[in-house]
Amino acid sequence: MRNSISIALALIGGILLFQVGWVGSIGFIADIAAYAALYFPAIAEIMALLLTFLVYIASLGGIAVIIGGILFALNRVKSGKFVISLGAGIGLIGLIIMLVQAYQVGGVEGLTDVVLLISQSMAWIGVILSILARRMVKSE
Repeated sequence: MRNSISIALALIGGILLFQVGWVGSIGFIADIAAYAALYFPAIAEIMALLLTFLVYIASLGGIAVIIGGILFALNRVKSGKFVISLGAGIGLIGLIIMLVQAYQVGGVEGLTDVVLLISQSMAWIGVILSILARRMVKSE
């Protein structure tokens, strides 16, 4: 099987995320809905419906990543990437923001402390494995 490593990474990452109950930064999607309603009032209802659907998928967290891995196994690579992006990919934004804030507050020492914390957290390891699975999968 061509994508067996990606499937395994997605399943392991999803299990880790499910184990700790991590659901990603679904508040980020709500912020997008608020901006859409403010700047695009003509399509605000359609955007709200679409973003509500995305929030439900993203709130599944680890389950969404596991479903993405299953979609990889079924050769539904684009669908699997999309579901993994919603389940764990939004958390990548949170990870980047946390690293930047740690560097701004504590410099290199603060950044090192946060990286050590991340390496010991099952949720962040699950996010990183999920993102790696998404990046490594190949379409046929």
